[in-house]
Amino acid sequence: MTELMGAEAEMRDALRRLRADGVQRLGERVRELSAGWAALQPRRPWDDADRARLGELAASAHRLAGAGGTFGFPALSKAAAPLELLLLGLRDTPAPGGDRLRQAGAQVAAVAAAWEAGPAGAEEDGADPGQASPAEHGEPIFLFAEAEEQAMLSAVIANLGYSVRRASEREVLEGALPEGPLSAAVIDDAVPDPLAVCARLAGRCPLILLAEDSSFENRLAAARAGVEALVAKPLEVNELADWLDHFAGGRAETRYTIVIVDDDRLLAAAYAMALRQAGMQVTSVSDPAQAIEVIAATAPDLILMDLQMPGIDGIELARVIRQTRRHLSLPILFLSAEQDTERQILARRLGGDDFIPKPVDLDRLVTLVRLRAERARALRAVMESDSLTGLLNHARFKERLGLELERARRHGTTLSLVIFDLDHFKSVNDTHGHLVGDRVIRGLARSLQKRLRRTDVIGRYGGEEFAALMIGTGPEEARGIIDHLRERFAAASFETEGGSFGVTFSAGIAGNAPGGAGPEGGAEAEAMISAADAALYAAKRAGRNRVMVAPA
Repeated sequence: MTELMGAEAEMRDALRRLRADGVQRLGERVRELSAGWAALQPRRPWDDADRARLGELAASAHRLAGAGGTFGFPALSKAAAPLELLLLGLRDTPAPGGDRLRQAGAQVAAVAAAWEAGPAGAEEDGADPGQASPAEHGEPIFLFAEAEEQAMLSAVIANLGYSVRRASEREVLEGALPEGPLSAAVIDDAVPDPLAVCARLAGRCPLILLAEDSSFENRLAAARAGVEALVAKPLEVNELADWLDHFAGGRAETRYTIVIVDDDRLLAAAYAMALRQAGMQVTSVSDPAQAIEVIAATAPDLILMDLQMPGIDGIELARVIRQTRRHLSLPILFLSAEQDTERQILARRLGGDDFIPKPVDLDRLVTLVRLRAERARALRAVMESDSLTGLLNHARFKERLGLELERARRHGTTLSLVIFDLDHFKSVNDTHGHLVGDRVIRGLARSLQKRLRRTDVIGRYGGEEFAALMIGTGPEEARGIIDHLRERFAAASFETEGGSFGVTFSAGIAGNAPGGAGPEGGAEAEAMISAADAALYAAKRAGRNRVMVAPA
């Protein structure tokens, strides 16, 4: 039962952004249809080019009739279906009468009205009743937008699984504010005085501004008005979805990992207790000589270190930690009663980031540690992540591979390296364009994130290649998991204006040497990559859309 629920959740998450993309295209088609009809009206009598344009408008109406209901706009489908027939009739009639022209015009207006009315059930109660919300039925998203954009934005947000409360332009002008708690507010800069709206909402909930102007000056003004996120227009649905998930996705509170290095066990226990009560994972080290090993094993977000310790002081230990390149950006906070400003500056210059004076106020300690860890994790995510997918980039993934192999060697555990490659991806770009290709890449990234465990490590290896480290999983077990994921991904479809299409991937798997045998360090990582690569190309030579395991 749990597995079934997980599969359903995975499918909902994969489909919701595709649905939101579809809604955005519906709005574009409605606007193109209305503008195209308006441009044809004064041009009568129509020539051959105009009649060809009528055929294109009829095709647009056909697509709206087919897609409207799918994306939550049944009234739009109902209005677009007869319009297709009316437009085809006008195209094929040499001299259509005024009644037929007025009827077609009225039906174009009906299509626009059905779109502006919004999706069925989108307002107040979110997406369709059978769809669980990523926010677990939490507070709604509040939307400020003008009428012409409100329907599209409301439907996009609803199809992402969030409930929507909308404000009319009149309510915005009158300064109406929503009552009750909100997950976030989305403000379109087309409304009157959008930054004043943001300023009135600031502090109530996170604010997302959709802006035509993404200049530094406008971003600064938005920040001063309390805006946390600015999404540039034309709207990129995935960026909006990422921000909504970030602010309202109902995810468990971030658990930061902290290492405390202090020879005073009693004080270290007090610091650890305060941080654990705040939801952090804490490892205490009383012997500074063990700090490097603990840091390698825990990959902390921050180190809390006493400045004065016997045998080695905190400045010396910080210099040792900084000798490892991946620890250059790791925050180190010194705990010290040191009053000498020269020594404080020296400590900062040689590796420390800040001082927390002793005696330590535990509430202040928790606040400072959380702020530093939050900022460090955000910066690390930017530096280490692939910009398109949010997964680890190539360099960071290879670094993690080396770390996990060292850990597996120490503990005698197994792990599997999987390298994925999208089949015939060049033809996707050539046929549908690079924007659609990017959607396919993001689609596979999300499938990997949903299906694999949080303890597994996932990266974009390059182009259309991905890689995953499956911790504590042998190659044959990994094959079964990846093969199931492959089948699910192959069954999904990607929508374009020309219809839908499917994509498959091939994968190669290699395991680490049993019992820690084999080469050490970087040589083992390179050998594992070569073995997984060879298995991947064997899968491609065998016909693609399959998973193969490298020989042991």
